[in-house]
Amino acid sequence: MENVSSEANSSLVQLECRARHSGRVRTCQALSGGPTLLSIINVANRGTRIAQEALQQAAQFDPPPPSACKKGCDWCCHLTVGASIPEIIRIAEYLRQNLTAQDFAALRQRVQRLDDERRALKAIGRSDVGLACALLVNHCCTVYPVRPLMCRGFNSSDASACERFVRSSGPTSVPLYAPQLRLAAFTLDGTLAGLSDCGLHGERVELTAALRIALEVPDAIERFLAGEPIFAAARLD
Repeated sequence: MENVSSEANSSLVQLECRARHSGRVRTCQALSGGPTLLSIINVANRGTRIAQEALQQAAQFDPPPPSACKKGCDWCCHLTVGASIPEIIRIAEYLRQNLTAQDFAALRQRVQRLDDERRALKAIGRSDVGLACALLVNHCCTVYPVRPLMCRGFNSSDASACERFVRSSGPTSVPLYAPQLRLAAFTLDGTLAGLSDCGLHGERVELTAALRIALEVPDAIERFLAGEPIFAAARLD
């Protein structure tokens, strides 16, 4: 926001606050009839719409630069992703409905291997930046229509900078369109607050670890809906 006028900056800040508020309110509205699989997926869908609508408004105050993001460019898919549990559940259901039995089994194996590798690196104090997301196939996201907010928020106007960021051990900056990332983050924060308001676990979880739980524990979704901390092992500190 450094390069926009003070008036535009104020408008963007207001948008962020509204995105967080909307995320919280609409989450509570979606769950007003009680937590069910459909209402939880609706929470994730509402979050996506809030962020998209807010981003369209932000472009009026701070037009985005030309984007380098395109199909087949997946450098941002080598980073740790924080998500809400409804987003994880939406992804798990999407995979169950759209993959063949063979592809689903292969996906579960990739998720397990990646989670194990991430945990091993964490145990020895090493970064997991550079590990490809288990949802990538031929450099494309298999769950692109239902990808998490923070995946939607990440963007760049220079793909080579993204590559350097992933490959280099030193500090590298990526030219981001800040409103896109910030609005995704504020919407996510509001969603988490709304979940807590409704008596569910409003915690930010790591995508791979949480997806592993959703795919491997037969009653994980039901236990989450009942208020159990079934995804606690995937919590991001």
